[in-house]
Amino acid sequence: MAPAPLDRDAVLGQPVPVARRRDAAHAAHAAHAAHAAHAAHAGTPLRLPRGVSAWLGLPWRARGRWVGRKVGELLRGGNRIDSPDRVILERRVLPAFAADPSLRSLLFVGCGRYTRHYAALFAPASERFRTLDIDPRRARFGNTGHLVAALQDVDRHLPAASVDAIVCNGVYGFGIYDRDELAKALGASCTVLRPGGSFVLGWNDVPAFAPFDPLEVALAAGFVRDASLLDAWRVATDTPTRHTFDSYVRAKLGSAPP
Repeated sequence: MAPAPLDRDAVLGQPVPVARRRDAAHAAHAAHAAHAAHAAHAGTPLRLPRGVSAWLGLPWRARGRWVGRKVGELLRGGNRIDSPDRVILERRVLPAFAADPSLRSLLFVGCGRYTRHYAALFAPASERFRTLDIDPRRARFGNTGHLVAALQDVDRHLPAASVDAIVCNGVYGFGIYDRDELAKALGASCTVLRPGGSFVLGWNDVPAFAPFDPLEVALAAGFVRDASLLDAWRVATDTPTRHTFDSYVRAKLGSAPP
């Protein structure tokens, strides 16, 4: 903690009058208020955290559901998330990849306490399940061979066409927000995926998290829509933030446009 600034009168051994201190405090408060009023007058928007903005934009019933889910997660120690989107991810998406005997490498992007048991789904060959997160503090939740990197730079860490599938859940809207950064992330993902490799994008379909539909960016990066994994290329879940799964495959050379 930085030391408090020295008061000139106190250093000289002269007491500071109470009225003077009060006047100084009032002056500081007035200056702060004037600065805030000037910012408001100048059109400077008050920016709330995205999570708060998303929550405030939900209907009252959806807000209650969201709060109830978060309380339940805390009571369970944060080790599991019990929600419709996690049911799809943990009981359909990941098991389908784990059961594929031709799958040699799956990259899971975005780690947390509630994802650390995912590698067990790929046993006995759990080394097929690789993890990546930009935050080094989350490496302890990753699997062996975890990568500390941004998805935008994954092609600097993995060889081209070396990955069979990528599952990127909750990254667009929680770290990647603008179109250019998402384009970089999907472009790098397309590079490390083998032709025909799968890419699953999980995202919250509410404006506070997703200011634009990622479909156009995915198609421009070299992906085509794929309905084989979840019986539809896009599946929206019954969650307060409309968590949605988009399924793609990397286009093969000479393939027809989507």
